[in-house]
Amino acid sequence: MEMVHIPVIYQDHYLLAVNKPAGLVIHPTYKHADGTMWDAILALLACQEQESWTPPRPPDKPEWAQAPLEVQAMLRQKMYERIEREEGLLPRPCLLHRLDKDTSGVVLLARTERSRRFLVKQFEERSIQKSYLAVVSRGAPEWTRPRTACTVSISQNRELVPLEGSPDQVICQGCEFVIQGPLGRDPEDYRRCVVIEGGQDALTACTVLAVERGFALLNVHPITGRTHQIRAHLAAIGWAIVGDQLYATEQAKQLGLTRQFLHARSITVRHYPEKQERTFVAPLSLDLQDWLQREMPAGSRALE
Repeated sequence: MEMVHIPVIYQDHYLLAVNKPAGLVIHPTYKHADGTMWDAILALLACQEQESWTPPRPPDKPEWAQAPLEVQAMLRQKMYERIEREEGLLPRPCLLHRLDKDTSGVVLLARTERSRRFLVKQFEERSIQKSYLAVVSRGAPEWTRPRTACTVSISQNRELVPLEGSPDQVICQGCEFVIQGPLGRDPEDYRRCVVIEGGQDALTACTVLAVERGFALLNVHPITGRTHQIRAHLAAIGWAIVGDQLYATEQAKQLGLTRQFLHARSITVRHYPEKQERTFVAPLSLDLQDWLQREMPAGSRALE
């Protein structure tokens, strides 16, 4: 199988950020044993020259001064070994999060153990900021309707106000809204996720960037990170993602796209070791750019 090229957004000793193409499974599964993004990344790293990294050599700790010289040497050696183990490259990079097969965009991988722990903690604390671009159209299959409470709140004067009436009200340029509803697997079809009692709490914030010809371009910030969260939440309020072969109507599946219009545009994290915020941006793929210019020029202009 021919190896897919994975564009590198950023790479250093501690972190790797790539722009995952649509149609590519992130990690091998029983259905996709090879030809995955993971395989492509391992091939990419194998072709690179081995980096010249010199582990830091911090000074001895003051409390060691009273110990015999041979004990000091032992403590020093153990400290160096720990630094090399935690700051040296992992045998393989660690995947920090996932994207659906037909979603493109930025994916992060940690390259050292300390970087992995530092970034995993940020994911657990939900301090990482993710931004997606999505184009939606009116309509969704009947099965996507919420099976339990699903609320939509509009941002007014920096406060969230529960929406009264149809969710269609939020699809206007500049509108900011939040969808809240627990997500879990659909008992009728395990491939699908729906708003259902007993599901995991899920929050999705959206800003409408442009509206034209029955389409809306959204900037989406998933506050939680549930499976299919953006796709399921938008379908639950009646606005499925264009091209989504699972959550969209038959008409919305056939609108000139061979994949869903969902792109992980950027992710902001505190970067190890300096612990300063950095944003990694994945350019929109050419097929999505072309579709916007052809079908939704207002959306294309909104991204300029």
